[in-house]
Amino acid sequence: MKVANFGPLQGLGTLRPEDYVNYLQMISARNKGVKQPQFHATISAKGKSHDKVALTTIAEDWLKLMGYAEQPYLIVFHKDTANNHVHIVSTRIDRQGKKISSAFEHNRAIQNLNKVLGLDEKLLAEQDLEKALSYQFGTKAAFMMILEGKGYHLKQADDKMAIIKFGRQLAEVSVAMVIEKEKTYQPDDARRKQLAALLHKHPEDYLRDKLGVQLLFHGKPGKEFYGYSILDHANKRVWKGSEIMPLSELLALKHTAIPVDAPQMLNEVSSEVKDYYRTLVHAAHENYPDFAQGLQENELALEDSATGLVLTDKVLNVAMPADSFIDRSVYIPPIMIADDVDDQQIHGMRRRRQQKARTNTR
Repeated sequence: MKVANFGPLQGLGTLRPEDYVNYLQMISARNKGVKQPQFHATISAKGKSHDKVALTTIAEDWLKLMGYAEQPYLIVFHKDTANNHVHIVSTRIDRQGKKISSAFEHNRAIQNLNKVLGLDEKLLAEQDLEKALSYQFGTKAAFMMILEGKGYHLKQADDKMAIIKFGRQLAEVSVAMVIEKEKTYQPDDARRKQLAALLHKHPEDYLRDKLGVQLLFHGKPGKEFYGYSILDHANKRVWKGSEIMPLSELLALKHTAIPVDAPQMLNEVSSEVKDYYRTLVHAAHENYPDFAQGLQENELALEDSATGLVLTDKVLNVAMPADSFIDRSVYIPPIMIADDVDDQQIHGMRRRRQQKARTNTR
């Protein structure tokens, strides 16, 4: 879509991909102290909501805010997946041999993308909080799940609960307000029976995407699920799974255990691809207060299966064995269990969630 700032190279005739690579390597060689000089970002739209022109414009504006406006860069558009997206390739080293700052890079990437799109992060957080408080929920843990499902990390201190995203606090709510809301919870037997019928009839992805019913399974890595919850977005209610049907009965429904759009398994991946995903996982681990939140923001899933560690890219809908390039001892932390004895929900760790668009940086 666009080639910029490649100097005299752009005045030549037909160029090969190697020519661009060589030029970027030449610029990068001006600072041997940077181990990972390549800059690679992906900006992905939801479905086909943005065409190639719109995504390219967004990418250009985003590069300016990230400090790459004067760097040599390429923008390449892809439409071969469910989501239109562009790849941006550049170098972290400028022509004077100085490294462009990568401090808190992923957080800045999201914040700057929101600026380009005209989104007010604090206003969105306040709106999401208001929506969460409009739900019916019976425990504090259930309330937290509503916001965690939108990518927020919640941290309680004294009588306040901080609502965190992109590495910073965007809103807060008093614990007393949440407890008062809990007291208004009323059972809905008609909806309970309806949900039980829907679980028998439809697969999980249909329930989530078409009916606004999201299943959250709870369990430790490598262990069987011990419970589940339901975010009933259509009726603004959080359910304990046991209120609807026993877990064993739910798991016996084959269409629940096997998603219709299961990701394609890539048994062999190149060293470049491994390096790319290793960097993303490291960023998710280091740049967020919660590893699961970091994975979610990158639209990645890292799971311990019977055959080993599996990394899934939810944008490209592909999965790959990850033991050869991901150290499980670093990236598979113990599960955090809530202090709610009645519910024992997991806060922010290893949940199935509906994902959103991402901006990945490397």
